[in-house]
Amino acid sequence: MKGFYRKITLYLAAVLMSAAFTGCEPTDANKDYGFPKIYIPQATVTGLDNTYPIPNGPFGQNVAYTCYFEDGKLNIALGVVRAGDLAHEDAFTVDLSVSQSETDRKLASYEEDGTPAMALPAELCTIPEKISVPEGDNTGTCYFSVDLEELAKRTSELVEGNQYRLLVLGLEISNPTAYQLSETNTSVVVVLDLNDTDWDNVAENLPESEVRVLFPSLAV
Repeated sequence: MKGFYRKITLYLAAVLMSAAFTGCEPTDANKDYGFPKIYIPQATVTGLDNTYPIPNGPFGQNVAYTCYFEDGKLNIALGVVRAGDLAHEDAFTVDLSVSQSETDRKLASYEEDGTPAMALPAELCTIPEKISVPEGDNTGTCYFSVDLEELAKRTSELVEGNQYRLLVLGLEISNPTAYQLSETNTSVVVVLDLNDTDWDNVAENLPESEVRVLFPSLAV
């Protein structure tokens, strides 16, 4: 009988010890999943390359989240996402800057297939130097603006044949204060298309209808 009780005592001790060790292990809620890499979500919208077309659909619908027109300027959304599901999400910032190499690459591609295009004049753009993501979150968004009223004064440079040239601007992120950049989608090529028929179909009560006033349709 003593042997039996001794076995029970040892078994209970083993169970308690196992529970103690288990209590020291992280629960699912405290574990990290995935790889915490930072990328630009707008670089994925086409599913083909890192082109970010503007506009990106009818106004009054999803385009409200992409761009808006105010005080003569087109404000275009650009953001970052930190992938992965982390137990603790640190705040971080990344630098945002013009990527001449991405601009040149896209212009070369358009030239090769005969599409009229030109670089969006950087002096008409106001680009934030950083994009910030607060602690406890994994996304951050900023807006950079294009002065369309000033651009409209250069119409002769923009027109080729019976259409406007596509306006191309490469942007990239760098120098994260936490985490690492993704191996892909850390640069994006904004392509502003003034020929797009979505500019023709904006309701008159929406400020974006002013874009077609500044840049009348050239379609014949």
